Amino acid sequence: MRGIRQATVAALAAAPVALGHTWIEQLRNINDQGEYVGEYGYPRGMVSKTDPGFNGFSMNWELPGPNAKGRVFIDESTPLCHTSQRKQEQSKDKYPRLQAAPGGSIAMRYMENGHVTLPNNQKGKPKNGGTIFVYGTTEPKGDETLVTVLKWTQDGQGGDKRGKLLATNDFDDGRCYEKNDTPISQERTKSDPNFAMGQAVEGTPGNYPLFCETNVQLPKTAQKGKPYTFYWVWQWNTAPGGADPGLPNGKDEYYTTCIDVDVASADVAMAADAKQKYALGPQQDAMSVAVSDWASRTAIMTDAIKGEVGPIFSAKPTGTPSATGRPPFLNSTMPAPTAIPTLTKRPSISPTLLPGNDNMVTVTDTVFVTVTEPAATQSPPSAFTSRAAHSIRHKNGVKFRGHKHK
Repeated sequence: MRGIRQATVAALAAAPVALGHTWIEQLRNINDQGEYVGEYGYPRGMVSKTDPGFNGFSMNWELPGPNAKGRVFIDESTPLCHTSQRKQEQSKDKYPRLQAAPGGSIAMRYMENGHVTLPNNQKGKPKNGGTIFVYGTTEPKGDETLVTVLKWTQDGQGGDKRGKLLATNDFDDGRCYEKNDTPISQERTKSDPNFAMGQAVEGTPGNYPLFCETNVQLPKTAQKGKPYTFYWVWQWNTAPGGADPGLPNGKDEYYTTCIDVDVASADVAMAADAKQKYALGPQQDAMSVAVSDWASRTAIMTDAIKGEVGPIFSAKPTGTPSATGRPPFLNSTMPAPTAIPTLTKRPSISPTLLPGNDNMVTVTDTVFVTVTEPAATQSPPSAFTSRAAHSIRHKNGVKFRGHKHK
């Protein structure tokens, strides 16, 4: 039995790196001393890595993702939640919602999957593994879109005002790691050893990777007896400008997890002696305390819209073909071309002699100027007319050179 358990732990330690992506795997309440307390909680549609049938897409939700038909930037239709997380349902009885108290602090835990210990695997990525934005609402929608939620603000007045931004954390919480031979993994394994549940041995090296965590506070106004919804949004976009030669215009890359918690009284949610109701084996770890700065986390990037590299909030060209079939602009950072005038000369009236000066002739030409808009904003053809008066001297029998009409 011990051999099987150790083999399972080893397999789990290796699996996340191969998958390469991230989602919330468990939630814990944090008491005033920074300790995890109460029972475990889980996101909607939870599937553990140890469950039969688990695969890389069971929980991973990448946006715009593989179903975006080649698009590398999000748009108004990009769905926020995984297909299995669009309803307020838990997947199984063994993966319940977290019981959380109004005003209580919560740790949302996830594997770093190489984004911390192997940060150079992909070019053009933000520091500290990018930014986690946590949004909250009591009015979730099954067809929630990412763009709708990114517009929510801390004061609750952004976008459609159904929710608000609750927290911004760097992806790297400062202590998490995968088990590998990189210097950062080796250092953190020593400073914060971790173990599979039931295998902790005082003074020995840890045998289990350590979850990262996002720290967020459930609003004090959350009503007891009702669910409260969190949207965990990880922004890990590739910057434009050539850091990644294969993506000169940059690329959007988001990962999300949709979560409900049951709002309960503090004596229920924060009970230090609460027992684990479900035996989940090595899916859990033995870490008992939150990161040291759990109550004061800050992030490098605090505005999700500023971190967006596509055209959705800036109206920059996308680099994709236009609806008219014309070639796209070469780079999403290029300004759209200005209007290009097309000049067309038309016959004008005859030259007019100015009174008092028989050496001066005024020639009036009618010039039609057609302005052609860029393909993306072209309106029906239009023209405007200007009259240009040209004065020339007609002296000593010099003939007028130009158009002369009766």
